[in-house]
Amino acid sequence: MTSRTLQQNSSLHLWLTMLAESLNDAGFSVNDNLVIKCDIGFTKENLKETVLKPVMTALYPDITSTTKLSTTQIQDVYLYVDRAISERTGVTVAWPTEDDI
Repeated sequence: MTSRTLQQNSSLHLWLTMLAESLNDAGFSVNDNLVIKCDIGFTKENLKETVLKPVMTALYPDITSTTKLSTTQIQDVYLYVDRAISERTGVTVAWPTEDDI
């Protein structure tokens, strides 16, 4: 993956500054909790950050990285996540076996 360019980085920070000023001028504040919903497909990265890690943190508050989970802890996290997703969507995916890897 190629890093963003210096011009893109500058543009990003300028855009964020301009957006912040416009939202402030329109009377909004951080407390308004602007939740933006748009159709973005699932990726392993966004599932890890938005689903798996919050469950991991709820179950094991002292663990801050998935690499620190024990073999039983990772199974616990999987079971909670799989059950929650299954209840909400009907989708369930079995934990991979050695043959799958």
